[in-house]
Amino acid sequence: MSEWRDRMQGASFRGVPFLVDDDSVPVGRRTQLHEFPQRDQPFVEDLGRRTRLYKVAAFVAGDDCLSQRDKLLTALDTPGPGELVHPWFGRMTVTAGECEVSHARNELGMVRFSLEFIDGMLAFPNQAPNTRRLLAAQAPSLLESSKSRFQEAMSKVDLARQRVNAVRAAVSGVYGFAGTFLKPVTSISGDLNQFVNSIINSPNAFSDSLLGNIFKRERTFGGYGADGAFKDSGAKSAALSSLQASAAPAEEPDITTIKRAVVGLVQDATLLDFLLDMAEVPIAITQGPVEPADLDVQLAQQGETVEADGSAVTSVPVADDVLAARDSISEALWFVAGESQPEHFATLSDARLALDRHLTEVARSGVGLRSYSPPETTPALVLAYTLYGDAQRGGEIVTRNRVRHPGFVPTTELQVAKT
Repeated sequence: MSEWRDRMQGASFRGVPFLVDDDSVPVGRRTQLHEFPQRDQPFVEDLGRRTRLYKVAAFVAGDDCLSQRDKLLTALDTPGPGELVHPWFGRMTVTAGECEVSHARNELGMVRFSLEFIDGMLAFPNQAPNTRRLLAAQAPSLLESSKSRFQEAMSKVDLARQRVNAVRAAVSGVYGFAGTFLKPVTSISGDLNQFVNSIINSPNAFSDSLLGNIFKRERTFGGYGADGAFKDSGAKSAALSSLQASAAPAEEPDITTIKRAVVGLVQDATLLDFLLDMAEVPIAITQGPVEPADLDVQLAQQGETVEADGSAVTSVPVADDVLAARDSISEALWFVAGESQPEHFATLSDARLALDRHLTEVARSGVGLRSYSPPETTPALVLAYTLYGDAQRGGEIVTRNRVRHPGFVPTTELQVAKT
């Protein structure tokens, strides 16, 4: 068959069909000609592509031609862009321009239209807050408030009279948490004894060093996957909340004060670390205010890559993972704020709101999860290529569903990202 027969489509605008006699559209470039004295050649300034103005000689015919006419008139009078199905150019989004309708006595049962459609509307940018910057802006306030909270608490204690063994027993659990989840602690205090000595001998310098190292630590976005930005966020948040139980009163009031101050400092340091990590998480680029971009262009447009098995691959956020991390961190922030003084409570509340806004936007730019059962046992690479057209995403399926061997994904129900 001929190509023009294969490609020809029935014409319509906003779903209202019509027939076409002929059409035309200006093409080429808009130019400005500059001619100069004593010069044989002019200078031609390119002003961009000519506006595509689709002019269509159309008609509707039949016993119900007046009803067809009214439907098409309603579609043409509706403000804003609409979908035009052009017989030769296919589907496009256009805006109706200056159109005419005519009736002829010798063409009863037919109504003719002279239609004009304008392709391409310059969209004004929508103003939206930069949630990453707003979240990062909360870090300095939290840093200073955490320092003041700890130093004010420790100023009430006569440190010269404290027994090292009693302090060590009181803060050993806090040191275990900090050694696991806060890297700056191990660089400041190599062991529990050094940790205790720093608290007793120079508490202000210790808090400044701990919080300062966290604040200044260089951070990079590690991707949205299982080993990326949200790795262990749930476990870390849960451990942070349970850390408050270790601040139970001791036999000596001063030891109780020291214990609570150190617990509060480590909690604040962990929350500060959370905030700075989450402020590195980008919002995936979208094509519009609602619809996400194609999977293969989202983070590639931002230049964000994730190293997987030695090769760079693009990644997109999974909304369920982002929301789970958001809720767990937010709950930890709220828990610590509930045990704080009013000034520190306000600082933590502002940080929690900024965190919720940012991670909500990240989740909105990502994809959701859906259930999928492979028809047969399949290698993860093959399954990833089948689902996403990208075999490198096999590790994502294996990790999310805890598949024992990537070469044998079972036929059980899996959780996979929506495309």
